[in-house]
Amino acid sequence: MNLVVALFLAQDGIANGVVYALLAVAIVVLFSVTRITFVPQGEFVSYGALTFVTLQDGQRPGTFALLGLLIALHLVVDIAAGWRRQRLATLLVSSLRSVGAALIVLALAYAATSFELPLILKAVIAIAVITAAGPLLYRIVYQPLADASVLVLLIVSVALHFVMTGLALYIFGPSGQRSAPLIDFTMPLMGVPIAGQTLLILGVTIVVIVALYVASQHTLYGKAMQAVALNRTGARLMGISTTLAGRTSFLLAAFIGALAGVLISPTTTILYDTGFLLGLKGFVGAILGGLASYPISALGALLIGLLESYSSFFASTYKEVIVFSLIIPILLVQTLRQHRIKEDDDHGGEAIPTQLSLSPEALRRRRQIRTGLGAAFVLAVAAAPLLLSNYEIALLNYVGLAAIVVLGLVLLTGVAGLTSFAQAAYVGIGAYITGYVSSVYGLSPWLTLPMALAVAFVLALFGSLITARLSGHYLPLATLSLAVVAYYLFAALPQTGGQAGMTNIPPLTILGIAIVSPKAWYVGIWGALLLLQLAMANLLDSRPGRAIRALKSGTIMAESLGVDTWRAKIAAFVIACLLAALAGWFYAHYQRFLNPSPFSFNQGIEYLFMAVIGGAGSIGGALVGSGIVVLANQWLQTNLPLVLGMQGDFQVIIFGVAAMAMLQLLPRGIWPALLDLFQMRLPKSWTFSTDAAPLPARPKPAPGETVLAVRGVCKNFGAIAANRNISLDAKAGEILALIGPNGAGKSTLFDLISGVQRPSSGTVHFLGHESSYFPRTLSRGGMGRTFQHVRILPEMTVVENTALGAHARADISFLSSALRLDRGKEAMLIAEALRQLERVGLASSATQIAGSLALGQQRVLEIARALASDPCLLLLDEPAAGLRHLEKQALARLLKQLKAEGMAVIVVEHDMDFVMNLADRIVVMQFGEKLAEGTPCEIQRNPAVIEAYLGGAE
Repeated sequence: MNLVVALFLAQDGIANGVVYALLAVAIVVLFSVTRITFVPQGEFVSYGALTFVTLQDGQRPGTFALLGLLIALHLVVDIAAGWRRQRLATLLVSSLRSVGAALIVLALAYAATSFELPLILKAVIAIAVITAAGPLLYRIVYQPLADASVLVLLIVSVALHFVMTGLALYIFGPSGQRSAPLIDFTMPLMGVPIAGQTLLILGVTIVVIVALYVASQHTLYGKAMQAVALNRTGARLMGISTTLAGRTSFLLAAFIGALAGVLISPTTTILYDTGFLLGLKGFVGAILGGLASYPISALGALLIGLLESYSSFFASTYKEVIVFSLIIPILLVQTLRQHRIKEDDDHGGEAIPTQLSLSPEALRRRRQIRTGLGAAFVLAVAAAPLLLSNYEIALLNYVGLAAIVVLGLVLLTGVAGLTSFAQAAYVGIGAYITGYVSSVYGLSPWLTLPMALAVAFVLALFGSLITARLSGHYLPLATLSLAVVAYYLFAALPQTGGQAGMTNIPPLTILGIAIVSPKAWYVGIWGALLLLQLAMANLLDSRPGRAIRALKSGTIMAESLGVDTWRAKIAAFVIACLLAALAGWFYAHYQRFLNPSPFSFNQGIEYLFMAVIGGAGSIGGALVGSGIVVLANQWLQTNLPLVLGMQGDFQVIIFGVAAMAMLQLLPRGIWPALLDLFQMRLPKSWTFSTDAAPLPARPKPAPGETVLAVRGVCKNFGAIAANRNISLDAKAGEILALIGPNGAGKSTLFDLISGVQRPSSGTVHFLGHESSYFPRTLSRGGMGRTFQHVRILPEMTVVENTALGAHARADISFLSSALRLDRGKEAMLIAEALRQLERVGLASSATQIAGSLALGQQRVLEIARALASDPCLLLLDEPAAGLRHLEKQALARLLKQLKAEGMAVIVVEHDMDFVMNLADRIVVMQFGEKLAEGTPCEIQRNPAVIEAYLGGAE
């Protein structure tokens, strides 16, 4: 490479990088204000560019009609909302005002295209039309889900990407297009011609980024947007409209995307799906900026453009692999810069399953009906080869293969709450490993099965060791990058045959007979699927299954119960990837030909849609979602092109709309909705007994022995001191109470004691050893706790929640659980849970869904769960809140019994009557400091306490 080539590459890199910078800034705007990781940002680029090109050709673009459709949908959504709230007239007037600007833009655009216009005006029209669509998309798609979790919003964004890509294919066609340059001149720089359009792109990008930065920092509305980004609830209380902020951020994002499209249309050939990769590269830049900083995101995107340009020179085949491989280490660094114990994003949005109130006889009949339906389904599966044609059986084979993959997603995403877009990549790994080894080396496919699973296991384990540390939206972004990297590797590696594919893959043979008939394959695929469903049901009904289910409710709660959340995440990830690889092994020898398309990132997204549509949290949902999507996909691929008059993957529009509607209307999916509709969601038929052998008990400290020693602890959050020089002791056989007004630092001190936070200075000693400041280690060492805000698993039963507390007291492997070899130890865990429920008075509610309990009962359930861990120190954060008088009396009796048994108890409580009649000693806190310490009588007589907390006479 000489200097001239280097400068040419630099020019291309900068030209592309500044476009990525525009997209990165738009992504930061959207995420910071709305928490939406907006995958379709690149589609605004494609729509803007292709609308501009169509206007140049003297035609009226289809985006005009699309804008009209969005306006109509906006009005329909508002009318439906007004009908439900009985405020139809008011909301209709408000809706007309909201779409007024879009109507004006549409009318002016239609009128203007009747005349011959200068190129710059055509560019303005294209930008205006796409910009007007941004707030409409927010109202229709995102506003109903404004309070959903970041992960739900990400899945909706992916669905919208599919819809927008399919519509772009229909509106603009499959051909790539370019526009005439807005500025047509060149100027030399060090012997390299610099295009005027490149200079225009650079100048406009700088102006936009600077304008956004200045507006966000120095204008009232910019500060209001920042307030929404920092605290949505607080912004609402201050009178700031979060809806208006969301609409404005989408308007800016659409404007920036359309502007970028118009600017690059003369320099880049734009296809209907070009925007996806452009948007993903903008994401890399936004991630470099921590999804928060405009300048750093823009600089990161510029670096991505340069890296891409030079990679295309040195290794053009692998340039996408190089670029997207950067995402994972960047995300990992971002995560590790945060606190080592960070609560995951809220996975809310799912309704707590209802529990039927049926008599024992009615419940027995319904169980018989459900058992009969299950048996009928198995018989139907067995009879299908006798009744259906080869073509219909072939379709069912593809349903079965997809269901195996989606079953892994049920565990990973629906149960553990970890969203992955990379499952198609692991299907490809399983397929290509067996295809390559069996075709090149002639090894029997039966021998390549353990080999394919072993390779998938190693790669999944390596990937999960990195991705399991990622939290919130970082994990799905990392898996999306894995999917992109895998796809481009499949398409580039000579061992895989590249885009041409891999042929001559041998068939499976049994006793020398080749298995080629769809009906013969059906037996193997569906037999494996049914066995895997049974194994998955066994796993979820076990100690390891409860640990994985606990992940969805947050890291802190699970770690405080002794659950190794990192190990549980890795296990869920690896199991899901092994199921995907198994499906790939089946697929390779069933098809006997491989190319990268079935393993693309779009296919990975489709697997996720199957899980969402069927019911991501249910085993039956895997089969329902797979059946709906695979069969509908086949039907739509055949019929949609006939209806639309052109060929293309238009079925993605249907699936995208279905996924968005599902998350808004049926967030739990079709299968759970059907169970609720026909009242078939029945509680488990438990056989309870407390006669099982007791779990091993830990040695207890002697009465009066110091269990906890806190010395000079301080905790600072920036300039705010939450705790200052706190020292206290807790002894075995004693109840210590912490009291003080709200904001005194009591809960922060609890977090320091239990390892959720590490003190800025000072020490905490537990059982004579300095604290590890890891909740899991402390829990396993004998520290149990409850939380100020109740943290239970609301969709699990009361007894399962309690058994989770005893997690660390038994060791059961995932394999033995899946094979149902764990029943002895499982009986011991359930028996321990029952004993603790009897102890706190909740034994009669053991089979109830925990989320259906009253708040006071949920607090008592937390105590039972903590007691199941066999603690020697119990931390109770406001345990009496929400309890009635008699319940408080029962709680006091329980705590006094625990004290008599030699347990140390620390209670944070605001009910002074409860505390004064219960505690042996009281520590009073104020403004993060210890104000006083003594017996209840001493505290009641302490003048400083009376003046500061209990109130003194004037």
